[in-house]
Amino acid sequence: MNGVDRLTLVKQDLDSHVALITLNNSEQGNVLNQKSLQAIIQTLGSSIQNRDSRVIVLRSNGDQFCLGMDLSFLQSLDQSTEENRKKADETVSLYVDLLSLIHFSAKPVICVVKGEVKAGGVGLVAACDVVLASEKSTFELSEVFFGLIPANVIPFLLSVRMSPQKIKYLVLTAKKLLAEKARDIGLVDEVFSETEMEKGIKSIIKKLLRASPEALKETKEFINRLSREDIKEASKTAKETLLRLIRNKNVIQAIKDFNEGNTPVWFEKYRPAKPI
Repeated sequence: MNGVDRLTLVKQDLDSHVALITLNNSEQGNVLNQKSLQAIIQTLGSSIQNRDSRVIVLRSNGDQFCLGMDLSFLQSLDQSTEENRKKADETVSLYVDLLSLIHFSAKPVICVVKGEVKAGGVGLVAACDVVLASEKSTFELSEVFFGLIPANVIPFLLSVRMSPQKIKYLVLTAKKLLAEKARDIGLVDEVFSETEMEKGIKSIIKKLLRASPEALKETKEFINRLSREDIKEASKTAKETLLRLIRNKNVIQAIKDFNEGNTPVWFEKYRPAKPI
Protein backbone atom coordinates (compact mmCIF):
# COMPACT_ATOMS: atom_id res chain seq x y z
CA MET A 1 0.00 0.00 0.00
CA ASN A 2 1.33 3.46 -0.78
CA GLY A 3 1.62 6.35 1.67
CA VAL A 4 -1.32 8.26 0.17
CA ASP A 5 -3.74 5.40 0.87
CA ARG A 6 -2.58 5.10 4.44
CA LEU A 7 -2.76 8.86 5.05
CA THR A 8 -6.25 9.01 3.56
CA LEU A 9 -7.72 6.11 5.53
CA VAL A 10 -5.96 6.35 8.88
CA LYS A 11 -4.19 9.19 10.63
CA GLN A 12 -1.57 8.78 13.33
CA ASP A 13 -0.30 11.22 15.92
CA LEU A 14 1.62 11.14 19.20
CA ASP A 15 0.66 13.61 21.91
CA SER A 16 2.07 13.46 25.45
CA HIS A 17 2.86 9.71 25.25
CA VAL A 18 -0.56 8.92 23.78
CA ALA A 19 -0.69 7.37 20.29
CA LEU A 20 -3.78 8.68 18.54
CA ILE A 21 -5.05 6.47 15.71
CA THR A 22 -7.90 8.08 13.78
CA LEU A 23 -10.14 6.20 11.37
CA ASN A 24 -10.23 8.98 8.82
CA ASN A 25 -13.00 8.03 6.41
CA SER A 26 -16.20 8.54 8.40
CA GLU A 27 -18.01 9.92 5.35
CA GLN A 28 -17.77 6.41 3.90
CA GLY A 29 -18.41 4.75 7.25
CA ASN A 30 -14.75 3.79 7.85
CA VAL A 31 -15.63 0.50 6.18
CA LEU A 32 -13.17 -2.38 6.38
CA ASN A 33 -11.50 -3.80 3.29
CA GLN A 34 -7.98 -4.87 2.39
CA LYS A 35 -6.60 -1.34 2.18
CA SER A 36 -8.19 0.01 5.36
CA LEU A 37 -7.38 -3.12 7.38
CA GLN A 38 -3.75 -3.01 6.24
CA ALA A 39 -3.58 0.70 7.11
CA ILE A 40 -4.98 0.19 10.62
CA ILE A 41 -2.71 -2.80 11.28
CA GLN A 42 0.39 -0.93 10.13
CA THR A 43 -0.48 2.17 12.15
CA LEU A 44 -1.41 0.23 15.27
CA GLY A 45 1.70 -1.92 14.99
CA SER A 46 3.99 1.09 14.77
CA SER A 47 2.25 2.69 17.77
CA ILE A 48 2.74 -0.47 19.83
CA GLN A 49 6.45 -0.55 18.89
CA ASN A 50 7.01 3.17 19.50
CA ARG A 51 8.85 3.53 22.82
CA ASP A 52 7.44 7.03 23.31
CA SER A 53 3.82 5.81 23.31
CA ARG A 54 2.33 4.52 26.55
CA VAL A 55 -1.38 4.49 25.70
CA ILE A 56 -3.14 3.96 22.36
CA VAL A 57 -6.42 5.67 21.49
CA LEU A 58 -8.53 4.41 18.58
CA ARG A 59 -11.08 6.97 17.38
CA SER A 60 -12.85 8.24 14.25
CA ASN A 61 -12.97 11.60 12.50
CA GLY A 62 -16.77 11.82 12.37
CA ASP A 63 -20.14 10.47 13.44
CA GLN A 64 -19.64 7.00 11.95
CA PHE A 65 -17.02 5.08 13.90
CA CYS A 66 -17.07 1.96 11.73
CA LEU A 67 -19.88 0.33 9.74
CA GLY A 68 -18.09 -3.00 9.37
CA MET A 69 -16.91 -4.77 6.25
CA ASP A 70 -17.07 -2.96 2.92
CA LEU A 71 -20.08 -4.64 1.31
CA SER A 72 -19.24 -3.38 -2.17
CA PHE A 73 -15.81 -4.92 -1.79
CA LEU A 74 -17.33 -8.20 -0.60
CA GLN A 75 -19.77 -8.18 -3.50
CA SER A 76 -16.90 -7.86 -5.95
CA LEU A 77 -15.29 -11.03 -4.60
CA ASP A 78 -17.04 -13.50 -6.89
CA GLN A 79 -15.90 -16.82 -5.45
CA SER A 80 -15.79 -18.42 -8.89
CA THR A 81 -12.17 -17.40 -9.43
CA GLU A 82 -9.11 -18.48 -7.48
CA GLU A 83 -7.88 -14.88 -7.32
CA ASN A 84 -11.04 -13.67 -5.63
CA ARG A 85 -11.15 -16.61 -3.23
CA LYS A 86 -7.62 -15.63 -2.23
CA LYS A 87 -8.65 -11.98 -1.74
CA ALA A 88 -11.59 -13.01 0.43
CA ASP A 89 -9.33 -15.23 2.55
CA GLU A 90 -6.73 -12.46 2.91
CA THR A 91 -9.36 -9.90 3.94
CA VAL A 92 -10.91 -12.11 6.60
CA SER A 93 -7.43 -12.99 7.88
CA LEU A 94 -6.49 -9.31 8.09
CA TYR A 95 -9.59 -8.61 10.19
CA VAL A 96 -8.79 -11.45 12.60
CA ASP A 97 -5.16 -10.27 12.79
CA LEU A 98 -6.30 -6.74 13.63
CA LEU A 99 -8.58 -7.83 16.47
CA SER A 100 -5.82 -10.03 17.88
CA LEU A 101 -3.28 -7.21 17.61
CA ILE A 102 -5.58 -4.94 19.63
CA HIS A 103 -6.47 -7.60 22.20
CA PHE A 104 -2.92 -8.77 22.83
CA SER A 105 -1.25 -5.35 22.65
CA ALA A 106 1.18 -4.88 25.54
CA LYS A 107 -0.06 -1.29 25.76
CA PRO A 108 -3.62 -0.40 26.79
CA VAL A 109 -5.91 0.43 23.88
CA ILE A 110 -8.77 2.88 24.49
CA CYS A 111 -11.62 2.96 21.99
CA VAL A 112 -13.40 6.32 21.76
CA VAL A 113 -16.77 5.97 20.05
CA LYS A 114 -18.69 8.99 18.84
CA GLY A 115 -21.45 7.81 16.56
CA GLU A 116 -22.54 4.67 14.76
CA VAL A 117 -20.95 1.21 15.03
CA LYS A 118 -22.13 -1.79 13.03
CA ALA A 119 -21.12 -5.39 12.33
CA GLY A 120 -17.32 -5.71 12.11
CA GLY A 121 -16.98 -2.32 13.78
CA VAL A 122 -18.37 -3.91 16.93
CA GLY A 123 -15.42 -6.31 16.81
CA LEU A 124 -12.96 -3.41 16.82
CA VAL A 125 -14.73 -2.02 19.88
CA ALA A 126 -14.92 -5.36 21.72
CA ALA A 127 -11.21 -6.09 21.26
CA CYS A 128 -10.15 -2.86 23.00
CA ASP A 129 -9.25 -2.70 26.70
CA VAL A 130 -11.33 0.38 27.54
CA VAL A 131 -14.39 1.51 25.57
CA LEU A 132 -15.66 5.06 26.07
CA ALA A 133 -18.74 6.18 24.17
CA SER A 134 -20.71 9.36 23.73
CA GLU A 135 -24.34 9.10 24.79
CA LYS A 136 -25.50 9.35 21.17
CA SER A 137 -23.47 6.37 19.97
CA THR A 138 -25.20 3.22 18.72
CA PHE A 139 -24.09 -0.41 18.27
CA GLU A 140 -25.60 -3.02 15.96
CA LEU A 141 -24.68 -6.54 14.81
CA SER A 142 -26.55 -6.56 11.50
CA GLU A 143 -24.88 -9.43 9.61
CA VAL A 144 -27.98 -11.67 9.56
CA PHE A 145 -29.70 -9.19 7.24
CA PHE A 146 -27.39 -10.24 4.40
CA GLY A 147 -26.98 -13.90 5.27
CA LEU A 148 -23.84 -13.78 7.40
CA ILE A 149 -23.05 -14.04 11.10
CA PRO A 150 -20.45 -12.03 13.05
CA ALA A 151 -18.27 -15.12 13.39
CA ASN A 152 -15.00 -13.25 13.93
CA VAL A 153 -16.59 -10.75 16.33
CA ILE A 154 -18.24 -13.27 18.65
CA PRO A 155 -15.01 -14.75 20.14
CA PHE A 156 -14.06 -11.30 21.45
CA LEU A 157 -17.54 -10.65 22.80
CA LEU A 158 -17.82 -14.10 24.35
CA SER A 159 -14.40 -14.37 25.98
CA VAL A 160 -14.15 -10.74 27.07
CA ARG A 161 -17.37 -8.79 27.41
CA MET A 162 -20.74 -10.55 27.28
CA SER A 163 -22.72 -13.66 28.12
CA PRO A 164 -23.65 -16.19 25.40
CA GLN A 165 -27.36 -15.39 25.77
CA LYS A 166 -26.86 -11.64 25.30
CA ILE A 167 -24.72 -12.25 22.22
CA LYS A 168 -27.30 -14.62 20.76
CA TYR A 169 -30.07 -12.10 21.35
CA LEU A 170 -28.15 -9.25 19.71
CA VAL A 171 -27.12 -11.33 16.69
CA LEU A 172 -30.51 -12.94 16.09
CA THR A 173 -32.50 -9.71 16.39
CA ALA A 174 -29.86 -7.33 14.98
CA LYS A 175 -31.04 -4.96 17.69
CA LYS A 176 -29.55 -1.47 17.69
CA LEU A 177 -28.27 -0.53 21.14
CA LEU A 178 -27.93 2.97 22.48
CA ALA A 179 -24.71 3.66 24.35
CA GLU A 180 -26.16 3.35 27.85
CA LYS A 181 -27.71 -0.04 27.06
CA ALA A 182 -24.41 -1.18 25.52
CA ARG A 183 -22.76 -0.19 28.79
CA ASP A 184 -25.32 -2.12 30.82
CA ILE A 185 -24.48 -5.39 29.03
CA GLY A 186 -20.70 -4.87 29.07
CA LEU A 187 -19.88 -3.82 25.51
CA VAL A 188 -19.08 -0.26 26.63
CA ASP A 189 -17.24 0.68 29.84
CA GLU A 190 -18.30 4.31 30.29
CA VAL A 191 -20.75 6.67 28.62
CA PHE A 192 -20.31 10.43 28.56
CA SER A 193 -22.40 13.37 27.42
CA GLU A 194 -20.97 15.39 24.54
CA THR A 195 -19.86 18.12 26.93
CA GLU A 196 -18.19 15.72 29.40
CA MET A 197 -16.53 13.36 26.90
CA GLU A 198 -13.20 15.15 26.61
CA LYS A 199 -12.83 15.46 30.37
CA GLY A 200 -13.75 11.81 30.91
CA ILE A 201 -11.25 10.49 28.35
CA LYS A 202 -8.41 12.60 29.70
CA SER A 203 -9.14 11.48 33.26
CA ILE A 204 -8.65 7.83 32.29
CA ILE A 205 -5.51 8.55 30.25
CA LYS A 206 -3.99 10.38 33.22
CA LYS A 207 -4.47 7.29 35.40
CA LEU A 208 -2.91 5.01 32.78
CA LEU A 209 0.14 7.27 32.44
CA ARG A 210 0.70 7.10 36.19
CA ALA A 211 0.70 3.32 36.16
CA SER A 212 3.67 1.07 35.55
CA PRO A 213 3.72 0.07 31.85
CA GLU A 214 4.93 -3.36 32.92
CA ALA A 215 2.05 -3.72 35.37
CA LEU A 216 -0.46 -2.80 32.67
CA LYS A 217 1.08 -5.39 30.35
CA GLU A 218 1.11 -7.99 33.14
CA THR A 219 -2.55 -7.30 33.92
CA LYS A 220 -3.65 -7.97 30.37
CA GLU A 221 -1.58 -11.15 30.10
CA PHE A 222 -2.71 -12.37 33.53
CA ILE A 223 -6.42 -11.94 32.80
CA ASN A 224 -6.09 -13.53 29.35
CA ARG A 225 -4.35 -16.54 30.90
CA LEU A 226 -6.79 -16.93 33.78
CA SER A 227 -9.77 -16.83 31.44
CA ARG A 228 -8.58 -20.18 30.06
CA GLU A 229 -7.93 -21.87 33.43
CA ASP A 230 -10.11 -23.48 36.09
CA ILE A 231 -10.08 -22.12 39.65
CA LYS A 232 -7.32 -24.46 40.84
CA GLU A 233 -4.99 -23.57 37.99
CA ALA A 234 -5.91 -19.89 38.29
CA SER A 235 -5.01 -19.80 41.98
CA LYS A 236 -1.62 -21.35 41.25
CA THR A 237 -1.01 -18.88 38.43
CA ALA A 238 -2.01 -15.97 40.68
CA LYS A 239 0.42 -17.00 43.41
CA GLU A 240 3.31 -17.49 40.99
CA THR A 241 2.66 -14.17 39.26
CA LEU A 242 2.46 -12.14 42.46
CA LEU A 243 5.63 -13.68 43.89
CA ARG A 244 7.49 -12.95 40.66
CA LEU A 245 6.34 -9.34 40.62
CA ILE A 246 7.17 -8.51 44.25
CA ARG A 247 10.73 -9.73 43.64
CA ASN A 248 11.12 -7.31 40.75
CA LYS A 249 13.63 -4.58 41.65
CA ASN A 250 11.55 -1.90 39.88
CA VAL A 251 8.48 -2.84 41.91
CA ILE A 252 10.48 -2.78 45.15
CA GLN A 253 11.84 0.66 44.27
CA ALA A 254 8.36 1.94 43.41
CA ILE A 255 7.02 0.77 46.79
CA LYS A 256 9.94 2.53 48.47
CA ASP A 257 9.22 5.71 46.51
CA PHE A 258 5.54 5.55 47.45
CA ASN A 259 6.31 5.09 51.15
CA GLU A 260 8.69 8.06 51.02
CA GLY A 261 6.20 10.31 49.22
CA ASN A 262 7.97 10.20 45.86
CA THR A 263 6.69 9.21 42.43
CA PRO A 264 8.03 6.13 40.61
CA VAL A 265 10.25 6.50 37.57
CA TRP A 266 7.45 5.54 35.16
CA PHE A 267 5.03 8.25 36.34
CA GLU A 268 4.18 10.57 33.44
CA LYS A 269 2.09 13.74 33.48
CA TYR A 270 -0.48 14.06 30.73
CA ARG A 271 -0.15 17.40 28.97
CA PRO A 272 -1.78 17.05 25.55
CA ALA A 273 -1.30 19.74 22.96
CA LYS A 274 -4.56 18.91 21.18
CA PRO A 275 -8.07 17.76 22.21
CA ILE A 276 -8.88 14.05 21.97
